[in-house]
Amino acid sequence: MIYVILGQTASGKTSLALSLARRFHMPVFSADAYQCYKMMQIGTDKPKREDVAGIAYHFYDEYDPDDAMNVSRFQEECLPLLRDYVERGQDVLVVGGTFLYIKALLYGYRFYGEEDGASPYEDWSLERMQEELLRLSRKTYESIDIHNPRRVKRALEQIHCGHSREEILESTPKEPLFPTLFFRIDIDKEEGNRKIDERVDRMFEEGFPEEVDALLGKYPEDLYAFRSLGYRELIQARKDNIPLSKAKEDIKVHTHQYAKKQRTFLRHQFPEAIALPKAEIEKRIADHILLRQRTGILLSRLKKEIEGKRILLAGIGGVGGSVLEALVRLGFQNIEIVDKDKVDATNLNRQILYTLDDLGRDKVDAAIDRARKINPLLDIRARKENIDALFQCERKDVILDCIDDVTGKVSLFKKSLTDKSLFITSAGFGFHVDSTKVSYGKLSEMTDPLSRNFLSAISKEGLEEEGKNILVVYPKDAKRKGLPNEKTIGSIAPVVNAGGLGIVSLLLRKMEESENVPK
Repeated sequence: MIYVILGQTASGKTSLALSLARRFHMPVFSADAYQCYKMMQIGTDKPKREDVAGIAYHFYDEYDPDDAMNVSRFQEECLPLLRDYVERGQDVLVVGGTFLYIKALLYGYRFYGEEDGASPYEDWSLERMQEELLRLSRKTYESIDIHNPRRVKRALEQIHCGHSREEILESTPKEPLFPTLFFRIDIDKEEGNRKIDERVDRMFEEGFPEEVDALLGKYPEDLYAFRSLGYRELIQARKDNIPLSKAKEDIKVHTHQYAKKQRTFLRHQFPEAIALPKAEIEKRIADHILLRQRTGILLSRLKKEIEGKRILLAGIGGVGGSVLEALVRLGFQNIEIVDKDKVDATNLNRQILYTLDDLGRDKVDAAIDRARKINPLLDIRARKENIDALFQCERKDVILDCIDDVTGKVSLFKKSLTDKSLFITSAGFGFHVDSTKVSYGKLSEMTDPLSRNFLSAISKEGLEEEGKNILVVYPKDAKRKGLPNEKTIGSIAPVVNAGGLGIVSLLLRKMEESENVPK
């Protein structure tokens, strides 16, 4: 799992990442355009070497200031490392205030215009580029750091190539390349500006002007690295003989402006980010890691697969409710559930997901509340419409069928064929009482009415051959009839619970078999 910590500048992202990295031995990727440079310690407010000792901290303090770095190079160097961690099932932290770097790392962000030869804006002044960008795209102008000549020039080049910054962001895949959770440190504007001011004061007390003077003694002042906030104001003050007190105030004002743009970018580009106070984010991530830890020990080879699977679960009754709870506790992260029914008092004899407090509620709503009490970071969504509408939803890796409507079962199976997904169905569990006698087999081997009707309906669709090998979890004990006029299904909670656990166990077995197939 990749945990991404977002937030405006000076919100405490780095200290939070370091605390988690030490506790859980996680590598960290610094998505910051300037903390990668050596000798720029104070002005970038990057952690000291002793602070990161023993932590694999990537894209940090490793390049000379005259080494030209950009977002595409960051992607080129860091993405293979991140991919390797993910393949090994290693949890990772990504932290930093250059949010375009995070997009590039996690979404396969595409770059335009880099191989198109000389830039038409090469000799333009910053002021002229700002005016042109404002004329061409006010939205882009208001969303980037317009005091950074490189970023203004980059935005103009993208527009010149026919791709605005917004178009590129919009064309970026909607889902991350890897299982990822996004968090945003919740801090209000006034508190954020106060922290910015305190940090700038501390930077000057620690010798920021002297750091800039030492850098300018070794490097030319027009380096990209020196366009960072703070450095450019001090360099300008040095050139124009401006008092340091004035430069300090300019840095504060410009950083406030930058933080405002960061907040806007976060709201628009990371709407899925969970906004919480810093301490609560640390607790949520820690709890999530501990939730997954023991499962990771038992199913280490499947850890990555479990977290990445997109699951559709149809039917949240007795069997399906047990399936959902088991999936959540195992660490499956992306689940869509489907059920049109409401919780009824007659459900309570066999559907362990529900309580009296849920009576009258839509089952999917009650199920989501229960699931999030186990894992509040779960990506779970609900559908209440007709099963046929599921053809409009995104592709699924796994479809688990726990409904007793034959027409709906056929639709689910046809979607699994379209999606090329694993399909597991449940036989009828009504009027069974022995939870020790639950097994699985092929649909063609089943004798219960629900399974036979399902196979018959599939055959009428011309899919008999494909349907014969459908995996079915079923009860093996003898069926027991209830009273003639009994309105509730005569199964009991242990049986349907065993059926649900059987489906999840079969899913894990099939995932392991898939893992053993030679690549």
